[in-house]
Amino acid sequence: MSSNSLPKVAIVGRPNVGKSTLFNRLVKRRQAIVHDVPGVTRDRQYGILKQKDLSLTLIDTGGFVPDAEEAWLERAILEQVKLALEEAKAVLLVVDGRAGLHPMDKAIAKYLRTTGKEVLVVVTKIDTEAQEVLVPEFGALGFENYLGLSAESQYGMSLLVKALKPWMGENTQTELQSSDLKIAILGQPNVGKSTLFNLLTGEERAVVHDQAGTTVDPLQGKFLWKDRVLSLTDTAGIRRRSVTEGKVEKVGVLKALDAIRQSHLVLLLIEAPRGPQRQDLRLISEVWKKNRALILVLNKWDQMPEEASLELYTKRLKETYKRFEDFSVVALSAKEGKGLNSLKKKIEKVSQNYTRRIGTGELNRVFQEATRAHPHPLVAGNKVSLNFITQTYVAPPRFTIFANKPEAIEETYLRYLERKLREAFDFQGVPLVWELKKKS
Repeated sequence: MSSNSLPKVAIVGRPNVGKSTLFNRLVKRRQAIVHDVPGVTRDRQYGILKQKDLSLTLIDTGGFVPDAEEAWLERAILEQVKLALEEAKAVLLVVDGRAGLHPMDKAIAKYLRTTGKEVLVVVTKIDTEAQEVLVPEFGALGFENYLGLSAESQYGMSLLVKALKPWMGENTQTELQSSDLKIAILGQPNVGKSTLFNLLTGEERAVVHDQAGTTVDPLQGKFLWKDRVLSLTDTAGIRRRSVTEGKVEKVGVLKALDAIRQSHLVLLLIEAPRGPQRQDLRLISEVWKKNRALILVLNKWDQMPEEASLELYTKRLKETYKRFEDFSVVALSAKEGKGLNSLKKKIEKVSQNYTRRIGTGELNRVFQEATRAHPHPLVAGNKVSLNFITQTYVAPPRFTIFANKPEAIEETYLRYLERKLREAFDFQGVPLVWELKKKS
């Protein structure tokens, strides 16, 4: 669910003319990956340009090849650009001032005229007033409005914002509200992350193909579930570091890992027929280490044998990987759209667990029973007394234990206490954070 009520302006142009640099500058964040390799941007990226009480939604698009017939990626990008143009009120046609007028610029201009959209030609890489002599050449494209600028040096950017104001709309609280739950979709390449993203948002926003590495930029979207606006981020597939190739893929992986930090909940997709691989286990560890809620999504369940049982599959997972007892597991076929409601219910349940607060009395009852049944072992012949527990934070739940020797409490004993809390209260899918303090 994208920003529907604000006016939209699409940024289009041939590959590698500076569209994403311009987009990032206007929305004031490094949302789109910028690199001098054509084809880095593939999906539609949305961002909001704000000017006091006015705003508009900008749509960054991949390099536009109007007559793409050969490569699957060029065809997919073309479809994404056409969808952006259907949504847009107006268009920024971005051209490269230093490279001069290109035959592809003319082909794109010809196509844009068929849409009937208002077009502003943005001539990039114009850093000084002297370089503005390069702008008039683009008059051959047949549009009325032209502007030379440099997104890198910001020369001419204020004039562009001024030119965009007639297309802006008034800010609304609904439009600019931040989601109360941020979800990141994570996993190895080609496990179905983008298919799931499209399924949840109800839009063909992400390019989907069976070639690994199709998604490069993290892709932002929203969806509505029981009157809640949930924010969703599709990320690049994360391969083992030893097989990661090129700067673009490495930047994509770094942004994917950063998406964990910016989220509350991670959907980690695993291919059900293959089961968890070593890289999946590393990703689970990364999510848990950052104290984020986690749902293991067993995608491609449609490829499992008919007699396959999720209950038995999950049981075997937990027998093989003991920490899997803490996680929430759901089966899904993103391609066929099966299991989507089960996933949404899991998201709702785990997000509730993430913000769950337990009353101090009830918490200490379980705590005292656990410490009496199995006291902390002696440390260097000294008794370690755990006196009291309280919950100090939520999202994730954080518990503070007061003891006579907090520094002596063993990790294995904390794990025992955690297991007792999980048995008594529903914290499935959620990490528990511990703080140890000396009893005053």
